[in-house]
Amino acid sequence: MMSDKLVYDVTDPTVLELRASAFMQNGPVKQVRSLEDLDRWVRSQAYHDAVAYISNTSRAIQGHRLSRDFPVSEQMRRLCEIFDGLEHLLVEHTPRAEESSTEVPTGQVKSQFYRIWMRDMFQHVFSKLNEAIRANCKHINELGQYLRRSFGNVTSLDFGPANELMFLFFLCGLFRAGILLAKDTVAAALLLFDRYIHLVRRLVATYALPIAKDPMCSIDDYYFLPYLWGAAQLSLEAPFTPMQCDLARVVEGHRQDYMMVDLIEHLQKTRGGQLSQVAFQLWSILSMPTWPQVYRGFERNYIDQVLCSTQTVQQAIFCELMSFESVLVPTQLERAYLGSQYLDRQRENNEEQGAQGQASLFEASPPVSRYVSLEPDSFLGFQEPGSEEKSDDSEGNRLWMLRQMVEENDPNSAQFFPSSHGQNESITSFANEGS
Repeated sequence: MMSDKLVYDVTDPTVLELRASAFMQNGPVKQVRSLEDLDRWVRSQAYHDAVAYISNTSRAIQGHRLSRDFPVSEQMRRLCEIFDGLEHLLVEHTPRAEESSTEVPTGQVKSQFYRIWMRDMFQHVFSKLNEAIRANCKHINELGQYLRRSFGNVTSLDFGPANELMFLFFLCGLFRAGILLAKDTVAAALLLFDRYIHLVRRLVATYALPIAKDPMCSIDDYYFLPYLWGAAQLSLEAPFTPMQCDLARVVEGHRQDYMMVDLIEHLQKTRGGQLSQVAFQLWSILSMPTWPQVYRGFERNYIDQVLCSTQTVQQAIFCELMSFESVLVPTQLERAYLGSQYLDRQRENNEEQGAQGQASLFEASPPVSRYVSLEPDSFLGFQEPGSEEKSDDSEGNRLWMLRQMVEENDPNSAQFFPSSHGQNESITSFANEGS
């Protein structure tokens, strides 16, 4: 007599299924620990996607101003609301003069408030990201891990290009997951990224965070990408030359429109003095005659001194959207075509395909390739016929995945998992830490 038990289709796992299982079990992990790993990094899918995203975004934002209208989707507005909450937390956790005393140094008070802000930021990021992405997206946990590492290091109490790189991973991952689309390319740089940079400035000023960067990096600042994208903005229809950037009339008239001018005004205010005195390397790059040439100067510096810096990349984490796996078909990365080169490409495309083809090439292409998600229900070749599809983003599964992501040597993660029954006690002990 035949059994009524369910029969399961058990097959040998494919390479993709093994990878999917590894991602679910391990979560985002660090991969770069040596020069040998750095060589693997520049051959990885994540590196190629990051460079492609930077280049394609640079091309897209040419001629656009921060204060001018550009498409802002509802999805983009929801993502920007995450920063509304983070800025509110910053106001809530700003140390006051009366909280300092001769017994507790000001620096120690600021450090304690920064740790508390980081704790609340972590909880805010995951809850608000889940609300902002109103879809059954199994990548929320990975994106949250990138985002929460974008605001500094709670152990060393500093901020640097490694944190900016994590925000780049976050932006790139949003497009890779299909959460943001081609129409969001300009807004992702000139709205969402701009919100991030201004929040970072406030964090640095409020908590007196030092710069953590490779000593070889030529740009003496907490971040680098705003300079790169700031030069890209000005590569078409620029109302002033690179050497005119620090003129008072240019700063006053254009600081609301261009990243580069906003950066220069901030440097002059916080450091006090002429640009040639307070940021000599930046001033030297701006001595080039055209904005596309300035962009090339920043691009070389960013790739050589940030993306190829062991000190920076060893802090990065990798998972499914931003994978450390080697690219399947190695290709030469295309540099962004800017200024007159961009216009020449447009004219060639006009002649070959007409206006409709031009729109398809220059506007409808996302800045980075879409990721084809691995099927979670076929892990290790086991699949129950007719079973109901379950979401990987349920509250229980999400908490389980986050616990799995805690690395043994990552103090940034260890403190952020209070139990549901003892949450108040955990928060209290955290706030008193180091006092």
